[in-house]
Amino acid sequence: MKKKDFILIAVVLVAVAALFGYTKLKDANEKAAFVEVYKDNELYKEIPLDEETEFTIKDGEHINKVKVHDNGVEVIEANCPDKVCVKTGFITKPSQSIVCIPNKLNIKIVDNNSSDDIDAVVQ
Repeated sequence: MKKKDFILIAVVLVAVAALFGYTKLKDANEKAAFVEVYKDNELYKEIPLDEETEFTIKDGEHINKVKVHDNGVEVIEANCPDKVCVKTGFITKPSQSIVCIPNKLNIKIVDNNSSDDIDAVVQ
């Protein structure tokens, strides 16, 4: 290999490392701030994402056990027939949510920069 080949490889490696570092820094700045739990379309609870807690939501015979840990949230137990909320698993990003339709439960992660006022601008 010639000297120019080594220089080209070094430039490509530096570019890849810079891109990787940029995406990691961007993800760190967009870290989610809190979890919003909605029951019957009303805000039931708001929990900071860095807080570790476990709680149970009971509404008559409907039960959901929610666990917030490791900068994410999951439903660990539910008595709904299909268990989609439990099968959704652990979520950590603001674009993700957990929904339990039979128990009328919606859990979503909201970041510091989110604004529910405007989704898009159309002219």
